[in-house]
Amino acid sequence: MSATTNSACGYGWAGALPAKQGLYDPANERDSCGVGFIINIKGIPSHSILRDSEDLLCNMTHRGATGADERDGDGAGVMAAIPHKFMTKAFKELGHSLPPAGHYAVGNLFLHPDEKVRQVSIAAVERIAQSLGLQVAAWRLVPTNSEILGPNGRSREPIVMQPLVIAQDQLAEQEFQRRLFVLRKRAMHESAPDSWFYVCSLAVRNIVYKGLLTPAQVPEYYTDLRDSTFETHFALVHSRFSTNTFPSWERAQPFNWCAHNGEINTLRGNKNWMRAREGLLQSAAFGSQLQSAFPIIDEHSSDSGAFDNVLELLVVSGAMTMPEAVMVMVPEAWQNDPLMPAEKRAFYEWASCVMEPWDGPALFTFSDGRYCGASLDRNGLRPCRYYVTDDDRMICASEVGAVKVDPKSVLQKGRLMPGRMLLVDTLAGTIVDDEELKLQYARQHPFQQWIEEHQIRLEQLKPSNKLADIDDTPVSRDKRLRAFGYSAEQLNLIIGPMVLGGKEPLGSMGNDAVLACLDSTPRLPYEYFRELFAQVTNPPIDPIREKI
Repeated sequence: MSATTNSACGYGWAGALPAKQGLYDPANERDSCGVGFIINIKGIPSHSILRDSEDLLCNMTHRGATGADERDGDGAGVMAAIPHKFMTKAFKELGHSLPPAGHYAVGNLFLHPDEKVRQVSIAAVERIAQSLGLQVAAWRLVPTNSEILGPNGRSREPIVMQPLVIAQDQLAEQEFQRRLFVLRKRAMHESAPDSWFYVCSLAVRNIVYKGLLTPAQVPEYYTDLRDSTFETHFALVHSRFSTNTFPSWERAQPFNWCAHNGEINTLRGNKNWMRAREGLLQSAAFGSQLQSAFPIIDEHSSDSGAFDNVLELLVVSGAMTMPEAVMVMVPEAWQNDPLMPAEKRAFYEWASCVMEPWDGPALFTFSDGRYCGASLDRNGLRPCRYYVTDDDRMICASEVGAVKVDPKSVLQKGRLMPGRMLLVDTLAGTIVDDEELKLQYARQHPFQQWIEEHQIRLEQLKPSNKLADIDDTPVSRDKRLRAFGYSAEQLNLIIGPMVLGGKEPLGSMGNDAVLACLDSTPRLPYEYFRELFAQVTNPPIDPIREKI
């Protein structure tokens, strides 16, 4: 494997992004892509699932993007179940025997091409693993085909290695996964961006192969994927279009738990609130180790990566199952739906107090090995189609026709509706109905009782009976107007109509007022801020949709 070691002078992993300059800020990076998955509903692994996912991925090439050189893709990848048969063979060639499936973890790590830098990262992973009661039993160099890369991909091409991690003592799978989570977080936090260190995945059930590739390059670059012993019961794929942004190896998808098409337009608020609540986060499962995982959201991640970080925390901590966590993060439009069952409405109202919605337009696909599914946010502006065939397979993708299917074999087909979830439970071997699933979680706890006992509403606050003092001073000269930053124009054109009509007035005119930061007169705090609009303009349909 060859790689060019350019000096990192930019932002983020390997300095792959330009540093903040002028109007450009790498914190505003977004994704807009093609996603999909193929799964055997009964959880039966086969190589054909992976082979068909290659067709699925390649047929969404137009949903991704390339650079000036067509060999430089914006990023593509595949998530699959850890292929026990293949891994047993691969590590046996290195002189290591594997424990039974589920008792070891393996993943793909990006490391620096320079041997000295790479050994520092390897030593750090082994040291942190040891402190957590884990052992890195072996390292495997993942075979790759560098010849197919374009100049941009080759300039930051990492060495890809697989650690074989086992527990020193017998651990339950969930506890094992929690320690792997802390291992990955600590290793990422302790590594400098110029070390090129990045963990694509490190888990007991799933593994991710991805990179700065075009969809067609994924199985050509990672020769593991062409091995007939690589068997999986699902394959989740992603083709990236980095919207108005710079592509890089680590921002390719899928991430650890999900892949995403669209953009998260509430991202800044989501990240700020998540950072703010870290001071209050507690977990009996993690104990004191939770602090070492902060910050939960990687500062160099894209909007999709930030979503994945939070989803992972909710699931790995044991606080929620994956479907429940997705329900909390991507809620339906529930406020104005009189037909929604009371229990489900109470669940969403409780969830709105726990976490703010991650609103798109966005389509999220996700898997933890047992569950595999897709969820469309309440705006519903990203396409998602699915087929269910008579050989117990479900094919879900951003569009119809991504995989050739005999029409006679199709048992069911449709599209995912706004706010709905498409879910396969491979342990039960069933497709879970959206309404039944959500009512199941809504009835687990007395959410309505919790809301009534602990939530304080404005209408519950008793108004003061004290009458305001009225004198002969005209309202336009009232000192309180100046004290609170209101002008006579605001009083006449905004406050007055609101009092008389009970609603905010609408107008169409330019705003030629002095910017608050340049004004010498007192201004209200909110006048110092301006709304950030989405990079891709979307119609303001959410209030309309919620009233239908």
